[in-house]
Formats: sequence, structure tokens, C-alpha cells
Amino acid sequence: MGSIIQHGARDREERSSRTAAVLVLLAVGFLAGSYSADPAGFIGTVEVFARSVVDGATQWGVAVVLTAVASWCVGRKRSDG
Repeated sequence: MGSIIQHGARDREERSSRTAAVLVLLAVGFLAGSYSADPAGFIGTVEVFARSVVDGATQWGVAVVLTAVASWCVGRKRSDG
């Protein structure tokens, strides 16, 4: 019985990795096609995307720090209290 469950889990993992590989290949093909069609436009799009990733990471980092500070303050208030 255990081997049946393990075999099923292994099949799901293999399907997931195959699906991920296919999606990566499709994305690479799309990016290569976009670059070959309009290199300048592609580079501009990549720059905008990179800027938005950096902005999102910055906002996420600020949110994490503020949450940690708020959590620390609440914990300290409860322990003093």
C-alpha cells in the first residue's frame, strides 16, 4: 500500500517538473520571438519589468519590517502590562 502511495506521489512530482519545464521553454521561446521582432521595444519592456520587480521587492521589504516592528511593540506592551 505504501509503495502505491509513493509511486503516485512520484508521478505527480514528475508531471509537475515536466509542466514547469514546458512553461519555461514556452516563456523562453516567447521572449526570443519578442526580441527578434523588436529588440529596442523588448529591452524597454525588460527595463520596465525590472523596475517594477525592484519596486515590489522594496514595498514588500518595508511591509515586513513594519510588521515585525509592530509585532515587537505589541509583544513588549503585553509583557510590560
